[in-house]
Amino acid sequence: MGSIPVAAPSSIDALEAARQRVLTTDFFALCYLMLCNLAYAAEDDGQKAVQQIKQSLPTMPVPDGTVTGKWNLGWGPQVTLDNSNLMYAAELVDLQSEMPAFSAVVIRGTDTQAKPSGILKQLVEDLGAERQMIFPDSNTSGSRIAEGTKTGLTVLNNFTDSSNRTLEQYLIDFLGTNPKAPVVVTGHSLGGCQTTVMAMDLFGRLPEGTKIVPNSFAAPTAGNAGFIGLYEQTFPFAPRWFNNVDLVPMAFAGLGGISQLWNQCGRPAPEAVKIILNAFGLLLKSVNASYNQQSPLNSRLLSGACQPPAKTVVPTLVQNQAVAEIQSLLGDLAARLHVALPNVLLSGISDWVQELLFQHLILTGYWQAVASSPNVARVPNPFSPSIVGGA
Repeated sequence: MGSIPVAAPSSIDALEAARQRVLTTDFFALCYLMLCNLAYAAEDDGQKAVQQIKQSLPTMPVPDGTVTGKWNLGWGPQVTLDNSNLMYAAELVDLQSEMPAFSAVVIRGTDTQAKPSGILKQLVEDLGAERQMIFPDSNTSGSRIAEGTKTGLTVLNNFTDSSNRTLEQYLIDFLGTNPKAPVVVTGHSLGGCQTTVMAMDLFGRLPEGTKIVPNSFAAPTAGNAGFIGLYEQTFPFAPRWFNNVDLVPMAFAGLGGISQLWNQCGRPAPEAVKIILNAFGLLLKSVNASYNQQSPLNSRLLSGACQPPAKTVVPTLVQNQAVAEIQSLLGDLAARLHVALPNVLLSGISDWVQELLFQHLILTGYWQAVASSPNVARVPNPFSPSIVGGA
């Protein structure tokens, strides 16, 4: 373990000011979202994604009004063989003091561009929403999370980097030389869901007094009211960013609202989706599985807008693939839930899928809304706008 660096008083003041902003404000929120989007690099090739993140992270922008810094890779990236989970840790390092302002653990839960149907598939199948497990294991507050979410956490905790360290071992080393630095945990979509459980897990594993700040984007809920109560008690500052017309954050605490989405956009939910939602809601009720989202105090509600006619989110070929995959998925779900779903109801969902992708993707549904939010520092968008028609 190395010695703790010593810096000049002026740079220490700037460093401490940056750390306080992490702990109490939304100043770095767009930076966290930027790191989440970087996690979607080369979604169809896990090892290529790892190399792209390593190459691109040092070029990511740092906002004005804070330390004069740069992004360094602290741990990872690590990715599963099927490319379904990816995680890395990025450190914002002050160039003057050569000390980190914070380390951000970034979790990608599912792909959204290479296989857009993964959003729905993992939500309903992999998340195992009707099966809940006690979490954390020793809790006495009735806290439970989805079985699939617990399985995903185990996968992430088993990752080791090139030095054979787990994320926990990296963070213990990081905190050993930077005991005052906060640890941010962030993710988008199912990565945001894993953000909440990873933060709780790290709270029980890292040294007492570690400052952990979860920031989730577009996340479905991980667990029941007991889990959310324990989570908000443990992390009084834990912003949850969500677009009010994004489907994914409504799972599984707002199933009724999904049926009404995008009526104002001329893209109402297909009848097949409504039938399956009703059946799925009955299934959750029959097994006494319930889900809750965070309180308004920790919620950052973003105002979504309908997809403009001239905008496209993904190439036509990918769009058609997503439609075919989601049609197949809906048919399989209907069979699993024992509901009749005529094939005719599975047609005509192209516009609905297009709106789903537009509202959920970072560069269309979240980037500008987060950038325009109060107290958030703006950073230049370092990503190609080509997939969103020049947005």
